[in-house]
Amino acid sequence: MCATLSACVAVTFLQTRGFASGPGFNAYDAVSVDTSVTLHTEFLTSVNSAESALDAVSRQANSMTEQQKRNPADVNQAVLFAETAVAAAVRQTNNAAVIHISKDTLSTLTEAARQVRDGAAKALTDSGVSLPRAVAATATLETQASAFTLVIHSDILDTAAEKIKVTKTTAPAFSVTFRPADFKRELRPDENDPAPYKLYISVAITRGEDGVPKVRVDVPDGQLSAPLTLSMNPGSNEPSTLAVRGATGENAPAHYNAASRTLDARLDSSDVYTFGKRNVTFSDLTDKDRKIRMAVEALARVNVVYGYPDNTFHPERAVTRAEFVAFVMRVLGRVNNSLKSPFVDVTEEHGCYHEIASAYYHGVIKGYDEEHFCGEKLISKTQIYTILGRILETEMGYWPPENPAEYLAGEFTDTVDEWAQSEIALATREGLVIRQSTGCFDGQQMMSRGDVALIIYGLYQRLA
Repeated sequence: MCATLSACVAVTFLQTRGFASGPGFNAYDAVSVDTSVTLHTEFLTSVNSAESALDAVSRQANSMTEQQKRNPADVNQAVLFAETAVAAAVRQTNNAAVIHISKDTLSTLTEAARQVRDGAAKALTDSGVSLPRAVAATATLETQASAFTLVIHSDILDTAAEKIKVTKTTAPAFSVTFRPADFKRELRPDENDPAPYKLYISVAITRGEDGVPKVRVDVPDGQLSAPLTLSMNPGSNEPSTLAVRGATGENAPAHYNAASRTLDARLDSSDVYTFGKRNVTFSDLTDKDRKIRMAVEALARVNVVYGYPDNTFHPERAVTRAEFVAFVMRVLGRVNNSLKSPFVDVTEEHGCYHEIASAYYHGVIKGYDEEHFCGEKLISKTQIYTILGRILETEMGYWPPENPAEYLAGEFTDTVDEWAQSEIALATREGLVIRQSTGCFDGQQMMSRGDVALIIYGLYQRLA
């Protein structure tokens, strides 16, 4: 991982057009990073059945204003609330030291989760909330064990299991959540070979001398092909000041889930994880737009973006291909140190070697040709939003508008490249596109580090 972004790539200065506040332009008014909806988590305390879950979701949706029901950030919060209600409604106890996750052990639970999920989605839409993506069906296993091993069987891939949550209910409480489909690489190395495989993940929790919980996670060969989510209650701490850190010193991408009131970290490596306070500020952001400052500092706290040795961030500098790919892969928690770069210009000495190799493996980016990545080149607005839209759809399950060309024609005065319309329409609908006073999309324009941090922060808030 890059120690600093200046070590990652040579950055070119660019006087950006249309991205600074000025006459006739309201900077960042279309980037959906602010929420105004109140999540009534007290509605969730009594959820223990399908009926109580649907009642809680309906009450939450009916408490929202019409404006909140149209604001992408607020709608995202409502969907997270619904998913939390489903997870609370569909659960069973398993206090065994070894917990088997298989077709046989979870068939009844996963089917029940899907039924409650469908009801929760209907409760939202009946209340006027337009869903941007499917509500995830989470089946919950509760345990009082402080240490356990998950044995995930490959036949779980052939079921309707979407998300599995294993939660320790006694203090210090925590949860581990994963999507079985994310581990196809481990569970079914050959898609055409149904031979049974098993994935072992061991988890144990203790308290440190300072009383802060420490969770040890052990996975095969030290790293998984995809992240799982570790959730811990931050207690009386202010979540915006916290980071989840492994004993090796690396911070995991973590954000506060207001629905479950937990600090959720995406991690894929064996380590001992805990949370602690960490504030990051940059000397050249004090007079910048509040949203940019908030986005940069939040992402820096979880090691998604970095500054320079002189404690500056240089938000006005243009973003290169390597920088942008590094931002994206870090925020997704999908930087796999075992993957190899296929590009001759991205050697192991490259500051963002692992991020670029991981992005290529997961289909996030392609090279300029089969051998070259050209990470020092600037990346255009069209390319940036195409990647973001693709991630929203493939990684997070968001649905693009039914008619992207028609949708974009109503949003911008110029034409968006046909090959990128679906992804850009999705990013636009989700409030991640920075608007220009001219009404143009202007896809060939470059974007600054500050602007990109703002839209990556919008992506970060949608992690689930």
